Amino acid sequence: MRVTSRQLSLSEARAFLLQEAAERHVKLEVYSSRHASTQIQAFQAEVSEFKLSTRQGVALRALVQGAWGQSYSENLSEAALTRALDDAVENAELVNAEQGAALQQWPAPPALDLYGEGLSGVTVEQKVNVALELERAAREADARVKSIPYLQYQDADMLVGVANTEGLEREDRQLYAMQFSCPLVSEDGQNKMKEDWQFTREFTQLDPTQTSLRAVEKSLALLGARPTPTGTFPALIDGEALAELLALYSVMFSGKFVEEGKSPLGGRLGEQIVNPLLTLLDDPLRPTGLNSRAFDAEGCPSAPLTLIEAGQLTSFLHNADTAARAGTRSTGHATRHGLQSGVTVGPSNLVMQAGATSPAELQRDFTGVLLTGVSGGHAGANPITGDFSLESEGFWLENGEVAYPLDVFTVAGNILELLSDVEAVGSELHDTYYAVSAPSVRVSKLAVAGGQAKG
Repeated sequence: MRVTSRQLSLSEARAFLLQEAAERHVKLEVYSSRHASTQIQAFQAEVSEFKLSTRQGVALRALVQGAWGQSYSENLSEAALTRALDDAVENAELVNAEQGAALQQWPAPPALDLYGEGLSGVTVEQKVNVALELERAAREADARVKSIPYLQYQDADMLVGVANTEGLEREDRQLYAMQFSCPLVSEDGQNKMKEDWQFTREFTQLDPTQTSLRAVEKSLALLGARPTPTGTFPALIDGEALAELLALYSVMFSGKFVEEGKSPLGGRLGEQIVNPLLTLLDDPLRPTGLNSRAFDAEGCPSAPLTLIEAGQLTSFLHNADTAARAGTRSTGHATRHGLQSGVTVGPSNLVMQAGATSPAELQRDFTGVLLTGVSGGHAGANPITGDFSLESEGFWLENGEVAYPLDVFTVAGNILELLSDVEAVGSELHDTYYAVSAPSVRVSKLAVAGGQAKG
């Protein structure tokens, strides 16, 4: 076949590669992606950063005698695609065969509209005004606001496709608009920051004023912090903090992590692993979910999956290969972290289901720590054991009322033991930019290390 330097569209590139593979009798999967984005930042009432970017390409997986060979190309000319196919086949010949490796013709994915008209007709000026308003609203909200180190408007228009030589062919588009504000406030020598954000698929739903005002309010609440008592106390963990913890340990549910003997949940399907008040699912079909998708990186249809039901471990996340080796079916959780990465396993939108306890009841007559955020998970969270020791922020509560904010402190424990100590689950769900949603919970005990002992 004569090849040219003409740039193909993504669909043309997939078709060209599949035809080439068929002529060579090579089993091939082609994953294609285009990501067009806008990012705007503002400083002192002027645009400080404006970025328009578009990145597209294809990732190939050739299956040769049970071994996967991978390659990718951002050049969509026929010549470059032919080289990428050659590389994928050669790479497959250099690695060992994998048990369960196979291409599949999956059933049709569910109907899921993540595109619509959310950015249709939106001008650059309108997008710039969002960033400017984020900065103005935060700066003018309170004299204690000294700067807004982190604020941004961003949007993206994405197209993903998967096809293989077994006859699979599917494509999906989605878009979003998002804003983020994190002001720095200062008083009496204390500096505090806390963020707020909004994610939507409809530009007109963005409210930059409210996002910045909420961020300022959260930041100001942290001023006047006092030394944190050291000890083991009852704790309220708000939904955002619980979501952060769940994000750190989501890999526990990966079938690949289990297969490698790294997950503390391995061999525990059907067991009670946390309090029966808790149910956790992964829902890729949430219209407002950050990682929603109609199908996964292998083209397998997406569907909600319950991981923990009433405290009992019911499932793991699988792609096609890990499922085959585990003697089960793919759960539609094949994941790619860019064209250069291989296919692995990962969640979409984790959701800890809300309970029946109202926010007022959850806090009534409560004395102890209110945990509102954790950080340092890259070093302080061990998903192999479930142990954690994390820098944290929060408040001390007395008889259900906030007594004072706490200086930075450390919380320590084990995630499964912490979730087993849950006494009540809040009725409101909190979404986060970790693509994890969770309610606030009350736990019987949490180890806290601060600046003073509580006598």
